[in-house]
Amino acid sequence: MFIPSNAYKFFDVKAHSLRGKKFFEGILNYRKKLLPLHEYRIQKPKDFKCVLCGHTHGQLLLEWEADYKMYQCDNCSAVSPNISPEKEKEHIDNVYATNLYMDKLEREIHAQYDYRKETFGKERLDYCVKRLGLALDQINLLDVGCGAGYFLSYLTDHGVKCRGLEVTQGLAQYCQKRGLNVEASDLADEPDKEYDVIVMFDVLEHVYNPVELLKLAKSKLKDGGYLILYTPNIHSIGFELMGAQQNVLLPFEHVCFYDEKSFNRLADESGFKVHTLETYGFDIMDYLLMKEYEDGYEYTEKLHEMMRWVQAVLDKQGVSNHFRLTLKNE
Repeated sequence: MFIPSNAYKFFDVKAHSLRGKKFFEGILNYRKKLLPLHEYRIQKPKDFKCVLCGHTHGQLLLEWEADYKMYQCDNCSAVSPNISPEKEKEHIDNVYATNLYMDKLEREIHAQYDYRKETFGKERLDYCVKRLGLALDQINLLDVGCGAGYFLSYLTDHGVKCRGLEVTQGLAQYCQKRGLNVEASDLADEPDKEYDVIVMFDVLEHVYNPVELLKLAKSKLKDGGYLILYTPNIHSIGFELMGAQQNVLLPFEHVCFYDEKSFNRLADESGFKVHTLETYGFDIMDYLLMKEYEDGYEYTEKLHEMMRWVQAVLDKQGVSNHFRLTLKNE
C-alpha cells in the first residue's frame, strides 16, 4: 500500500549526533551513581501519594531498582513514584545542584550543542510559533527551564524577542556567556500579562506543584496567549519496548507523568483550555541505541530510514514517548 509522505511528520535526526555513541551507557552509569544518593527517599507502597491530586491509592505500573516503583493514581491517572515528597527547593538542591548532575550536563552540552540548536531550534520555532500563526517580529516568548539555551539561541538568531529562566545556576551562567537573555530567577518575578507564548520543554515531569506552576504561568501570559509543554509519555511504545530501561524514566528527577485524563484535570484546575495534545518522540531511536549498547552493532546507522518511517507512524498514532500539550489562556 502506498502511503503519501505528507500524511506523516518526519524527523531526520542522526542518533549519534543527537545522543552520542555512548548515550545509553551514560544513562546506566548516571542512574547507578544516583541511586545511593537518594535511595533513602524511597517509601513503602502504603505511603504513595499522587503528585497531581494528592490521592493515596494507585496501581503499580513500573518497577526500577531498590523498591523504586511507579504508581498510576486511581483518581486522576497521573503516574508518580513512591518517593518522599519534598519542597521544590530541597528537591532542586538534592538533585540538580550536584557535581554529578552538572558533569553529565556539561558532557552533553559540549558534544551536541550546535546540532541540537539547529535541529530542535528550527522544529520548535515552527511548532511553538509558526504553527499558531504568530508573527516572529511581534511576539514575546518566555522559555521556563531553558537549560543550555538551544531554543533561545535559535530564536535570537531569527529576531524573536525572548527570555529564559533556568533554576540551575551553572546552566544560567552558561547561557549568559553565550549572550542570551537568561536569568536564574523565579517565574513569580516576571511581569504579569507580559508574554504571548511561554514554553516548558521537559519541565513539567520534574515539578511537585504542577497546578501552582501553571496558575503562575497563566498570570504571566497575555489574554489569548499560549503555554506549550513537552513532557514524557510513560504509556508509549518506547516504555513497552524498554520498560524501566527507557531513558526518559529518570529516577528521583521525573516525579510525575501524565495522560489525556490527567492533562485535562491539570488544565481545568489551572484555568487553561486544552488547545492541542499530540505525541512525538524518539522511541525507535532510543530502543536501537539500547540494542547498540547490548549487541555492539550500529543499528541506528544501518536502519536510519526505517527508523524515521516507523517513528512517524507511532507519532501519528499518538503512542510515542513525548507529549506536546498546548494550552490557551482564554
